[in-house]
Amino acid sequence: MVPRKKPGVRARGLGAELAALRSTTGRTVTDIASALGWSKSTLSRLENGLRNIEPEEVSALLAVYGVKGVERDRLIGMSKNLDEPGWWAVGLPGLPSESATLASYESEASRLISWEPLLVPGLLQTMEYTRAFMLGDGIALDQVEMRLMARLRRQQVLKRAGLEFLGVIGEAALRSGVGGPDVMYAQLKHIRERSKERSVSVRVVPSDSPAHPGMVGGFMLLEFPTARPVVHVELARTAVFLDEAPMTGPYQEAFERLDAVALSARESQQLISGLMRELR
Repeated sequence: MVPRKKPGVRARGLGAELAALRSTTGRTVTDIASALGWSKSTLSRLENGLRNIEPEEVSALLAVYGVKGVERDRLIGMSKNLDEPGWWAVGLPGLPSESATLASYESEASRLISWEPLLVPGLLQTMEYTRAFMLGDGIALDQVEMRLMARLRRQQVLKRAGLEFLGVIGEAALRSGVGGPDVMYAQLKHIRERSKERSVSVRVVPSDSPAHPGMVGGFMLLEFPTARPVVHVELARTAVFLDEAPMTGPYQEAFERLDAVALSARESQQLISGLMRELR
C-alpha cells in the first residue's frame, strides 16, 4: 500500500470548509459519518486537515450536504490540487526543507505578520543584505547563491493578490552594520519603498520601548482564509512550525503587545528616512 502524503495547509483549508458546511446543516460528525459508513475518526481527521482527502470523499460529503453546481466543482477541484507542487516542492540544491515548508505556507496565506528584533524580515531583504548576513552566519559559500535564489523566489509572494504583509522590525535591526554602510543604505531604501505598497506595511519598534514578549525572539504568524494560523520560529540551522491553538496563542498575544509599542506606519517611514540620512 502506498503511504498517504503528509497533509499540508491546503488540506487543512479544505477540511475547515467542509466542517463549516456540515455545521450549517446542524448535523454532528457522528451523524454524517454514520450516513456515509465512515468511522467518526475518519471524518474528524478530514475536517481537521490531519490527512489528505480524496475527490470521491469530497463528492460524497457534498451530496449529503446538498452542495451543487459551481461550489461543488470548486471544492472537488481543491481536493485534486492538494499535492500540486510549487517551486519549493520541486526543490533547489542548498534549500533546507524548513525553507520549502515556509514558502509553501506563505503561498496559501492571506496575511503574514513577521516580527524580527535584530534582522530585516526575509521577505523585505535585499540580495546584498541577505548575502552579507549568510556569509557572516557561516553558511558555506557554495550554498549561498542557491539560497539567495530561493529567497528571491519567496519574495515574489508579496505580489500575490489578496495577501497582506506586515513587517514589524526592531530598531536595532535597522541600525546594524550588515554588509557595511552602502548595503544598509540600500536595504533601508528598499524597506521604505516596499512599505509604500498597498499590501505591505512596516512598523518599527523603538529600542527604548518598554519590555514586551517580542524580546524573546523573532517569529512569523501566518493566517489563512479558513485553516488555523501557523507560527514559524527560526532556529540555528532549522525551524519549527506550530499550528495548535495552545502553542500559537501566545504568539498572537505577543503580536498584540508589539502592535501597542510599535511606531505607526508613517512614524516608521520617518525613522527609516532619518537613518538613511545618517548613512550619507
